[in-house]
Formats: sequence, C-alpha cells, structure tokens
Amino acid sequence: MSSNKCAIAAGLLLVIAVGMTLAAPQKPSEQQQLPVKDGQFNAGKSDPQGSTARNNERKLRKNDDGEETLEEIQAKSAQYSYDSSIDDSIMDQKITRQETREGLALKGMYAYSDGFYKREVHYVADEKGYRVVKEISIPIGDGPQVDPNGKADVSSSLSGKYSITADDIARPIKKNAKKVV
Repeated sequence: MSSNKCAIAAGLLLVIAVGMTLAAPQKPSEQQQLPVKDGQFNAGKSDPQGSTARNNERKLRKNDDGEETLEEIQAKSAQYSYDSSIDDSIMDQKITRQETREGLALKGMYAYSDGFYKREVHYVADEKGYRVVKEISIPIGDGPQVDPNGKADVSSSLSGKYSITADDIARPIKKNAKKVV
C-alpha cells in the first residue's frame, strides 16, 4: 500500500473513531443529589457483610417500606436523545446511530454498510428487557469501492457536522526530499 493510501486510511480511522466517541451518550455535567431518609445509611459502623459503600448500595436498591429506590427515581426521570452518522465515500462505509430515552422506555437503531452488506437493527428496551424489533441485512456488493478523491461527512447531535477529504489529511514529508531555495 502506498504511503498516500496509508495516510488516507489512518486519517479516516481517526475520523471514524472520533465520530463513534462523539456518538456515545454523555454523562451530565452535574450530578443531581436526591434526598435520602434519615437512618437509611449506616455510616461509620462496622459492616460484617462487606464495605459500608456496598451495604449502602444494597439499601438503595432494596427498600422494604414500599418507597421508590434511588435507581427507580433516576430511571423514571432519565431522558436523552442523540444521533450520529458517518458517510465515508473514501472507504465506502456508512455508519448511523440514533437513540431516544423517555423514562423507562428506550428505542433506537444502528445501521452500517461496508461494501458487502447494508445492515440495520431497530431495538427497544423497557420493563420487558432489550429486544430487536426489526433487522435488515441486504447484500450490496463485493466489497468497498475505495475512492481516494471522495470525502467523509461526519455529523452528531452533540458536536455538529464536518467533512474531510484526502487533501485534508497531512501528507508525510519524504526524508530524501531536497529543499528548493
């Protein structure tokens, strides 16, 4: 593989890695503290079953008086929505992901094509668990059709959009090249 193609491939892998990182759900910048009943934690006393932190976690998950646990409160109020996509005509690949959560209900999809197949998976997750509700797999060719003159378009609901071409990727400097004065 020529150094030009290596540089393009390396740059494209970087673009894809950044795109996938930006597509992941992000943690909120501040943690919301929820009220805890007096006496719910047993801080400072010895815990024969393990550390105090582990015991506190068990108490948060298990509430015998019928009140909602911390996890239940957080799960019912969770909300997010994101999407991301990479349309790469340089390496003939497409990647898309979308997901939305409203409380206990989550739905989403991911899709990709690699020159051989176009695959798409739709899923839901709720009180019944995680389920694939639709799956498509279509043969599209004999492999990627590489186009060094193509471009890669990257978009994310978190960070916006950008495009990159082979010309945007830095070319290696040859060691034996003579300087022109």
